[in-house]
Amino acid sequence: MRIEVVGLDTINQQARTYAEYRVFAALTQFAEKVRRARVVLRPLDGGRGCDSVACSVTVDVEGADSIRIRATGPHAYAAINSAVERIRTTATTGLVADPISM
Repeated sequence: MRIEVVGLDTINQQARTYAEYRVFAALTQFAEKVRRARVVLRPLDGGRGCDSVACSVTVDVEGADSIRIRATGPHAYAAINSAVERIRTTATTGLVADPISM
């Protein structure tokens, strides 16, 4: 599984590394089905500077449609955490063909 994290210069390297770690951890139980994941972090400007951060995650799944999650938060870590929680919810229902066998 390959994870790519993209962020503007305003998103620090520590937040990018955190995003990579959290997304990887959320997808480990489905690693054989996940080809790659792409995380995009970007600040949202409401006219007063960086008001919040958006975290978009696209997961390419073998033999299925891609999963795309988008979450926002007051800072990068909150946006990442929210997106990861949505990934876990979506992955549990969308990546497992027979959830009873787990």
